[in-house]
Amino acid sequence: MADRILFVDLENVQGIDLSQVPADARVMIFYGVGQKKLPEDLVVRAQPLGSRLKWIKVSGQGPNALDFHIAFYLGKELSVSAASECVVLSRDTGFDPLMRHLQTLEHSCRRVSSLKDAFPIRPAPAEPDHFSRLVTLLKKEKTRPAKRQGLAGKVKSWFPQLADDARQALVQRLFAEA
Repeated sequence: MADRILFVDLENVQGIDLSQVPADARVMIFYGVGQKKLPEDLVVRAQPLGSRLKWIKVSGQGPNALDFHIAFYLGKELSVSAASECVVLSRDTGFDPLMRHLQTLEHSCRRVSSLKDAFPIRPAPAEPDHFSRLVTLLKKEKTRPAKRQGLAGKVKSWFPQLADDARQALVQRLFAEA
């Protein structure tokens, strides 16, 4: 599985609930030299991340100094693992041209303005509907099996990947719903 990294622009986004960060993601929090104090609640909530968390204090001041640091570390991470999923948490739309460019290079990079959008929960793949497929296949058959044993043989040939008990359940359901 590819590395997942969250780059946080702390000058631009506050009130982050780091408990929403998935267990397989790393976090880099960037803060400027002008930020004399880090929010205590953020520091406390960040502790459970342990080695998955890195604080990066931007050296120097100037327009977009923090943004350039994020861009540098983003490039550094992608040079190590081009397949990494990188998310920049910032309300600064100035990152968008860089994100689009990286996407054209087939990198998984995007900017989000809230943590809930950073790593959305991926829906589980839908269970295949074997029963509907069985009914469809039977309707296409010119000569349908006349006995239960013949039907079980057809189900076995059409669904070889299923366990025996799952195939028997399909046959049972077909008889129950017929």
